[in-house]
Amino acid sequence: MKSVSNNNNSQNTDLPEENLTDETEEFTPRRKFSFMKKLLVVTGVFLVIAATAFYGFPKAYYAWSHESTEDAFVEGTIVSVSPEVAGKIRALYVDENQPVKRGDILAEIDPAEYMAEVKQSEANVSSILAEKEALQSEREQAESKLAQAQALVKAAEAEAELAEKDLARHRELLEEGVIPEALFDEVLARYRAKDAKLEEVRQGAAEAKAHIRNIADKRRVLDFRLEEAKAILEQSRLDFSRTVITSPVNGIIAKKGAEVGKFAEKGKTLFMIVQDSSFWVTANFKETQTGNIRIGQEADIKIDAYPGSVLKGRVESFKPGTGAVFSILPPENASGNFVKVVQRLPVRIAIESIPDAGLPLRAGLSVEASVRVR
Repeated sequence: MKSVSNNNNSQNTDLPEENLTDETEEFTPRRKFSFMKKLLVVTGVFLVIAATAFYGFPKAYYAWSHESTEDAFVEGTIVSVSPEVAGKIRALYVDENQPVKRGDILAEIDPAEYMAEVKQSEANVSSILAEKEALQSEREQAESKLAQAQALVKAAEAEAELAEKDLARHRELLEEGVIPEALFDEVLARYRAKDAKLEEVRQGAAEAKAHIRNIADKRRVLDFRLEEAKAILEQSRLDFSRTVITSPVNGIIAKKGAEVGKFAEKGKTLFMIVQDSSFWVTANFKETQTGNIRIGQEADIKIDAYPGSVLKGRVESFKPGTGAVFSILPPENASGNFVKVVQRLPVRIAIESIPDAGLPLRAGLSVEASVRVR
């Protein structure tokens, strides 16, 4: 009986030990898993906070220190090329979207009419020059005649003076009764003849002077006609040279309105060229953003067509009014009900950095402009 009791007691004492061991083995992995889970959560939260601080703070600082707008566009100088003379287009050397250099020939207008005007003007100038040469020869002859007439006048004056003295002497002798009256009459007749001859040569000299004055007047008229003819010739030559239409700038042909055989009207646009070295950004900032924007402030230019590319710029000027003021139909706030609308002020930003060769600027490209104000 005692032995049985001992066996039972030994069995009862063994059972609790087995149960304790099983419970210990199941509890330890659970605690380890819970600890690792908490550690991962804490680490994840820390990484999120660190990433937010690393990436979010610079963006927040950038937003605080800059005024930005997506209502911005690249603008460029667009040059209209118009013919300065009218005529039929006989040759065309460019097409749309073709790069051109300054001085490149774009088109030619039929020059036949203008060549004829040049020849006619040259003939008119040559005719006037021939008239001037003939008039110069006539003047030289008139001056020679005048010199001869003046010599005759001097001789006639000397003879007339001598005849006058001879007459005075014979008059005294006649009064004294020394000579007969017939002799006095002969001396008087000679005096009158000499005096008449003097008047005649003086008249000839006066006519020679008048002829020279007339030639001088004709010369002045010819000089005026010659200057006018030369001006017409210069204009005709200029018009002839304008039959060749050239590019005034370096750029790209944006629009072509010329075709061979088409009649080109003077002043009507045939080509539109976007100048390749003259681009800027027009950023339309809200009026509430412009309080801190000043001329000379730095700007970042992000072009939508080239993600990741940032150009540097600088505020250059402000438009003197909002976009609404310069619209075709500006608002009239003095009539009807008034609803306040935030206006936008165009700001011109100069592009200072040169984009890569593979990222050409184009007029009208959308831009995000940010101006550093703090």
